[in-house]
Amino acid sequence: MKQTIEQIVGLLEKLKVEAQMASEIVSVQAVSGLELPDIVRDFVDLLMPKLSPYEAAFYVYLLRHSILAEGTPLVRAGRKSLQDGVVRSAFGQAGIISYTKVQETFEALEKIGAIRKQGEPTRDGTLYRVMLPEELEFCQTERQRRLALDQGTQSAEHDVDYYNYRENRLKIYERDNYKCQHCGKQLDRFTSTLDHVTPVSKGGDNSFENLITSCRECNSKKNAKLLGDFMADMELRK
Repeated sequence: MKQTIEQIVGLLEKLKVEAQMASEIVSVQAVSGLELPDIVRDFVDLLMPKLSPYEAAFYVYLLRHSILAEGTPLVRAGRKSLQDGVVRSAFGQAGIISYTKVQETFEALEKIGAIRKQGEPTRDGTLYRVMLPEELEFCQTERQRRLALDQGTQSAEHDVDYYNYRENRLKIYERDNYKCQHCGKQLDRFTSTLDHVTPVSKGGDNSFENLITSCRECNSKKNAKLLGDFMADMELRK
């Protein structure tokens, strides 16, 4: 009877975790090619200076096996995975980090908000949510400080290019309320893409007026069509 109860409890915990992961996947999805350089830059410039070498190595490992690999901020990690995946890759050997050091490193990352524990430990490790630097208040503050210092030296290109600069891309998303301007789908920070009203191949530029928020599906279908032609095609498909 005791064994049966333990199996039921384990199954319920597994279902709970799977439901949570499904919810997180919907909210995050995959990181676009435009976002990846920004994430790396934020980590190096804003978060890494706050971390010890072990904390930085653990964070990169967790980020690689969550958002970057699976499109979800959730990852299950334990002592064995960290020894094999972090210590081995950094030093060419495993088993040189103690359990105490693993615990201390995770606790330090939790304390600054870089990761959040999402469940109780199991044989496969503990479920964590990996936070991006842009979600951390001290990183946001540091970015604003740097932007304020750079305001006087921004180039003319930065002022007119709303495609290649993240802070400019966000202005387009915010203008459109993070909704696909083709199908009306509600998007978020990670599922939004930019679409050119007039394609670059037909003379379009990266100006504020020539960019709109789009979901990946509509962006892929539109390809190099003019916006009017694409919308007409969509009406015919209804």
